[in-house]
Amino acid sequence: MIKSRKKRSAYLWMALGILTIGAGWQWMAMLYGPLIVPSPSETLKAVFSLLSSLEGLADIYQTFYRCLIALLLLTITAVTAGMLAGFKPWLVQFLKPLNDILIAIPPVALTLLVIFLFGGGAVQTVAVAVALGFPLLYGATLTAVRSLDKDLLEMFRAYKISKTVQLWDGFLPAVIYAVLPNILLAAGLIVRLMVMAEIIVGMHKGIGPALSIARVHMATEELFAWLLIMAAAVLIIEGALLYLTKKHLMQWQAGR
Repeated sequence: MIKSRKKRSAYLWMALGILTIGAGWQWMAMLYGPLIVPSPSETLKAVFSLLSSLEGLADIYQTFYRCLIALLLLTITAVTAGMLAGFKPWLVQFLKPLNDILIAIPPVALTLLVIFLFGGGAVQTVAVAVALGFPLLYGATLTAVRSLDKDLLEMFRAYKISKTVQLWDGFLPAVIYAVLPNILLAAGLIVRLMVMAEIIVGMHKGIGPALSIARVHMATEELFAWLLIMAAAVLIIEGALLYLTKKHLMQWQAGR
């Protein structure tokens, strides 16, 4: 009963927050005019227009297809590197300069450097997103491996359990359990980085180019609509991944 009441209270405050944002948005639209800040209703009309047009759906597909590829590559490379580094101290020091550089360089600067060295294209946008998201997942995986139960490791050594069984039944479930929240964060980060990279690289299709065209044409309602679509998409992706995590991966981890 208390838990249900707290849940209703949380939803109520959330709804109040949304209404407050909507009211502030409407006030700014009335203050600055539709040329600068379109009203919520005008923006929602633009959202429905984009979602009902083949061109708008093609832009969304192109961006999120690149995001999916980038997230898969990021997960594979960062988790693999983090697990290897967790067992090989020399590899931590070897990767430290690269990791520090990726953390220190601003995303825009790295994107411009990639364009300068390799030109523009879909491969370059994916590479930029993977490189910028690498420190987050690599660091989380490294921390997870270092936090593994020492007694469990000693038991593996004492009973001379095969490396395959150690990886599948011992290391992988524990690491995935610890890293999953960071994968959820990385999914949202990848979307934002991908749109930025699309704009700077100068892609012809995607949400990034659509935002650039809307800005050039002063189509502010379309610009706001794309921002709203991006925000909703990130929330949907993170929510879907969280649902899949709870429904399948957590059950798999518990059954190992």
